[in-house]
Amino acid sequence: MMKGHQSVEDGIALLSIHDVSPVFENDIVATYDMLIDLGISNFTLLVTPMYELKKSYSLENNPLFSEFLASLRLETSLHGYSHFTKSGSMDEFQKMDRDRVLTRIKSGKAMISKSIGKEPVGFVPPMWKAPRRVAGAAQDARLKYCVIGNNIHRLSDSSILTTADLLLSQGTKSTSFTNQLVEVELGGPVQVGVHPRDHRENKVLGFIADLKDRLDYRFVGYGSYLFQE
Repeated sequence: MMKGHQSVEDGIALLSIHDVSPVFENDIVATYDMLIDLGISNFTLLVTPMYELKKSYSLENNPLFSEFLASLRLETSLHGYSHFTKSGSMDEFQKMDRDRVLTRIKSGKAMISKSIGKEPVGFVPPMWKAPRRVAGAAQDARLKYCVIGNNIHRLSDSSILTTADLLLSQGTKSTSFTNQLVEVELGGPVQVGVHPRDHRENKVLGFIADLKDRLDYRFVGYGSYLFQE
């Protein structure tokens, strides 16, 4: 059994679309089309099955959106259950004990499996933030990986792969990756998270194009990289 830390390869950008939910349907379609136009076709869809705990935003109540996701044939992973706590915080799992975390992950996994027709591969909490116990719960739920910050827990062999930096948009005009420019100029491995509204709020997709065309980053989804062998 392989254990310990190792780095993701230089020049790799692990790319994901966050907040994949019917509430952002039009923006997700537009973002997908723009990434394809950039020549990027390998990335992870981070699906929130019941955004804000509203049934009207659930996958089960939006079959046409679920059919669209299934048609893309992309890796899907669980992105929280509701994304938010009842108080409005995005640290959905911070105050939950392990049993409650496991229940949420299993419920989200089942909802995605039923709606899209295939099981999610891994678990990425909102903002990449969660207590370490969440990785154990994800393993108990038979997911293949869990991402917490710069650490990507490959649950099949208990190894941890690390990236040099996180490039996570906020879906707002103020989004900037200035602090990460030194790392990307050096070609260090990064995680890049795109939010549905980025294509009309900021220059994140232009930044991604620069990573690809000028700096020769290779964009892949989490599962494609972790289980490529």
